[in-house]
Amino acid sequence: MIRIAALLAAILLLTSSEARAQTYPARSITLIVPFAAGGSNDMIGRIIGKKLSETWGQPVVIDNRPGAGGVIGTSAVAASAPDGYTTRSRTSHRAPFIARSPLLLVASNKLVVKSASELLALAKSKPGQITYASAGPGSINQIAAELVALSAGASFTHVPYKGDRLRSIM
Repeated sequence: MIRIAALLAAILLLTSSEARAQTYPARSITLIVPFAAGGSNDMIGRIIGKKLSETWGQPVVIDNRPGAGGVIGTSAVAASAPDGYTTRSRTSHRAPFIARSPLLLVASNKLVVKSASELLALAKSKPGQITYASAGPGSINQIAAELVALSAGASFTHVPYKGDRLRSIM
């Protein structure tokens, strides 16, 4: 009985395909940046992509998919095959990295204000007449500007751009 079991075990070992651990990644990785090229999110994505490429020995391809405050790029990742070869650069609960970037308030020197409080006072006196730019509707830039305006009782007019590389609009 023991000889038959040993013989069956030997036959199974000889006829079964060899199980091999796959190395990851075995090919290039796509890192989707859900914002326009050239902005802070893109720069951070490229820095992370370069480090990952150096670490893994595989190319990391940056794929900018701007629009809808990051929804288009995030949707592209969600629709991709769940094989670990497409990811996104925004922070999520599964991301092994966190990036922080400050928000900066700047005003045209054509305005007669010298401080943020003077800008808010001017906006209160001229509701909707002062414009501000953002990286698009629903972006952190717009949300921050609207929160500041709301807390100050001021009103600005939003001018959305297609990315976070903003130009002067005044």
